[in-house]
Amino acid sequence: MLSGKIKIWHQDKGWGFIKCNDGEDYFFNIKNLRSGQNVRSGLSVKFDIEESQQGSQAVNVTLY
Repeated sequence: MLSGKIKIWHQDKGWGFIKCNDGEDYFFNIKNLRSGQNVRSGLSVKFDIEESQQGSQAVNVTLY
């Protein structure tokens, strides 16, 4: 698992970006959050990476 901080979170749209500790930004949306997680910008998260048609995205996003 990778770790980072939520850089941008659009609650009304259900998507955002994570700034990973490896220096990359990863897209994620509400379906990639583990159930019961309430997120906002600035929170620390752990996540996995999955390749999609649009490129790499964060999945299994969970707060820590």
